Amino acid sequence: MKLFVLSLLIIIGFLSIIISLFMSPDSNGFSGALVGSSDLELFKQTKERGFKKFLKYSMMTLGLALMFLAIILRIFLLT
Repeated sequence: MKLFVLSLLIIIGFLSIIISLFMSPDSNGFSGALVGSSDLELFKQTKERGFKKFLKYSMMTLGLALMFLAIILRIFLLT
C-alpha cells in the first residue's frame, strides 16, 4: 500500500510539472512586478475557455491530490 501511494505521488508530481509547462503566463511576470509595470492586472477577473480552462482545473485537482496523498502517506503509512 505504501509503495502504491508513493508511486501515485511521483506520477502526480510529474503530471503537474508537465501541465505547468503547458500553462501560459497571464502577466509580464516577476520582473514587471518588481519595476512597477502598469499593465499588470493581477487581480482582474478572467474567463478561461477550452484548453486553458482544462489546464487550470486539472492543475488545481492534481495539486489537491498531491497534498492529500502526501498527508495520507505521512500520517497513516509511515508510522
